[in-house]
Amino acid sequence: MTQAPLPLPKTDPLISVQVSVYALDGCVREAVHAYLDALDATGIDRDTGTMSTVVWGEAAAVWPALQGAYEAVAAEHSVIINTVMSNAAPLPAQAAGTR
Repeated sequence: MTQAPLPLPKTDPLISVQVSVYALDGCVREAVHAYLDALDATGIDRDTGTMSTVVWGEAAAVWPALQGAYEAVAAEHSVIINTVMSNAAPLPAQAAGTR
């Protein structure tokens, strides 16, 4: 395993955000799909795995997409949305064209 030298170069204006949705009302599948459907409606790029989703793009597009997805899922479910955001983490392989 090779590691990138530190510090990582900034990717501004691109950001990447890892998002995890936790449903507190027991409707896990429905809450996750509501969140993902709302993200998809914005046209934002995403890569969804088994435990989280990574979205990326220009910060000006990512912020409203995350807000809209939160509002959509929160209107129907009790949730915790956990996010990790970066302007320096490598973009997902899909965005980098390596997958």
